[in-house]
Amino acid sequence: MKSKENLSQMSNEALIKNYKSAKGIYIAFAAIFVLLLISCLYLTVAKGFSVFTVLPFTFIPILIANVMSFGKVKEEMKARKLI
Repeated sequence: MKSKENLSQMSNEALIKNYKSAKGIYIAFAAIFVLLLISCLYLTVAKGFSVFTVLPFTFIPILIANVMSFGKVKEEMKARKLI
């Protein structure tokens, strides 16, 4: 999402479609991030410190952006009483 104005200008159908896709992306990325975190912790314990140890930290800004984007869409859906 570029801005809140874009969400407020969307039709209800487009907003619902955007919500469903944002929810799917959010869930998929969160699941992949958890798997990445677990595998990196395992590799750190098994083989010691390496580049894989810090790999999850590089994806934290993307996770935060996903959470913020999903929150904005959800907030707009609540404002329109679609949820």
